[in-house]
Amino acid sequence: MRKALHTVQSEQGQQLSFLPVPEFSPALPARHTLEWQALVLMLEGESIEQPEWLKITGSWRLAATMKALDYLGWPVQSLPVHRKGFKRPIARYSLPWSAIQFGRELVAKEAV
Repeated sequence: MRKALHTVQSEQGQQLSFLPVPEFSPALPARHTLEWQALVLMLEGESIEQPEWLKITGSWRLAATMKALDYLGWPVQSLPVHRKGFKRPIARYSLPWSAIQFGRELVAKEAV
């Protein structure tokens, strides 16, 4: 017979964790890669869509580039947007402000 798993609930009904929250520490991609180009654009506060990415880099692989940044620990956000000429919404990728600040400091340290 299986035992039921028990979780600890707070008064507001949120699940508590007894593990410490890991420190935010994404890795920088190698320079001169598509991941580096995308990260630099997003650290400048830009968001990226596939048509823009194709014009900048000639690459159709924006989603793969964003997934690679995700694997490196960057919290890439995706927002579906409707664009003229597209039947379905396309993804607009960006970083949250806290990640932009952290990334700018990280890139500045690496440049020294």
